[in-house]
Amino acid sequence: MTNKETIDRWAELVIPAVFKAEEALQKAKPEWKVRLVALSNGTSTEDPQKVAVEYCTEIATIIVTQGKDYVPDGTIDGE
Repeated sequence: MTNKETIDRWAELVIPAVFKAEEALQKAKPEWKVRLVALSNGTSTEDPQKVAVEYCTEIATIIVTQGKDYVPDGTIDGE
């Protein structure tokens, strides 16, 4: 795969999935918006690195569990 093909694949498939998952997360758990705003304006006492990992994990979980090929295997909390 060329670099151009890789960019096209990311632009067509990966990034839109992230945006959709982020939107779903914001609707399902509105407290994330509050946490992220607090980090961006400096009023949070949370570790930004820890919050970033948690946020990315939440988004990845939505992407995986809403995928066509998702099969619960007991490795995700709440399965």
